[in-house]
Amino acid sequence: MIRFRIYFLALLFIIHCSLATCGPIQKVEPAVPIRVRRQFSMNFGATHQQDEGTDVTAEAIARLWRSKSGTTEVQGSASYNQHFGGFQGDGKAKISGMLTLTHNY
Repeated sequence: MIRFRIYFLALLFIIHCSLATCGPIQKVEPAVPIRVRRQFSMNFGATHQQDEGTDVTAEAIARLWRSKSGTTEVQGSASYNQHFGGFQGDGKAKISGMLTLTHNY
């Protein structure tokens, strides 16, 4: 019990000293705007059918730009599709992309 009291009093003393030397807490505005991490999503998939082969797909979608007011934004997406195997053999890769501009009034 005595050890607890000594530790508790030492903790109170440390807190009191740190508050006395620091002074009042002030809010500091950052000089540089905080950068928001860009978020994106990726989807992968494969479908296999007996004697017909396998279809492989991949897609990525991301918001590329957004106005400060949040009313206008540009999103981009890219996709990849290809067929492998089966009696038709391997197909050519199909790669596509899209940009979408959205504005809310």
